[in-house]
Amino acid sequence: MSRHARLLKAAARTTPVRWVMSKVLTPLDMKLRGTRFAPSTMGLDLPLCFVTTTGAKSGESRTVPLLFVSLEHGVIAVVASNFGSNHHPGWAYNLEAHPRATVEIDDERTVVVATRADDDETQSLWPLLDDVWPGYETYRSITQRDIKIFLLTPATD
Repeated sequence: MSRHARLLKAAARTTPVRWVMSKVLTPLDMKLRGTRFAPSTMGLDLPLCFVTTTGAKSGESRTVPLLFVSLEHGVIAVVASNFGSNHHPGWAYNLEAHPRATVEIDDERTVVVATRADDDETQSLWPLLDDVWPGYETYRSITQRDIKIFLLTPATD
């Protein structure tokens, strides 16, 4: 593991850094969307997408920035880590209630259908996801819940 990855992993383990990431980084990514100044990508070269879901209760569109891993046939995997908190993020509930969503990567929008990765898929995906963001390993170690992974597959209809 590189020195940079070790530093990120150590920082992601701390409550203050996780708080800053959830309260500051995510809103800044949304505000600076489409610019080279989005903090999740600046200097880190992290794969960032924007997923637009339909609210489980409200029915309103909700967009969140998420890290992702590209898989075969245009499928991407996203993690409902919620920075290691003990509750799932709202967007995960939204995808379970309304699996059809939109993903934007580099100004390209794709309609997708979300499915939750099964246990075998989850085990095989963690090493790929940990390579993208070393903090995921920390999140798994500090939370009481199973962190969900969703596969977003391009819609065929």
